[in-house]
Amino acid sequence: MMILVDTNVFSELTKPVPDGHVVDWLWQHRNETLLSTIVVAELSVGIRNTPGAAKRAMLLPWLERLKQHHKDRIVAFDLATAERWGEFAAQVLIADQRVGSRQFDSLIAAQALTLDVPLATRNVRDFDATDLRLINPWED
Repeated sequence: MMILVDTNVFSELTKPVPDGHVVDWLWQHRNETLLSTIVVAELSVGIRNTPGAAKRAMLLPWLERLKQHHKDRIVAFDLATAERWGEFAAQVLIADQRVGSRQFDSLIAAQALTLDVPLATRNVRDFDATDLRLINPWED
């Protein structure tokens, strides 16, 4: 089973002491994880806005390794996903949640819905009003 992974799961690996559950979960699913181009964009922005040249110099090669590891499992934002995002965003708005403040999350969620795969994220509550299949690597 393939699993789309949210930014917060991958970024956990960049912490000085990452959560052991997340590290174990990623290792166990290392050949099943999908990398979204939106996650790459989010990580890239975060890395470039990280204070300290030394830390940025460490994180940029980490991102390259992440992309290389997923080279055959990178998910682009395509037309089908754009249409699904419109449906998803409308569903979230109907549930009186904000899409704008979670734009990246909603785009990644639309990818998971389009691909019909679970989304691994820490922010499971953000998707309560959806029919997404969710995995929380901090708990699962």
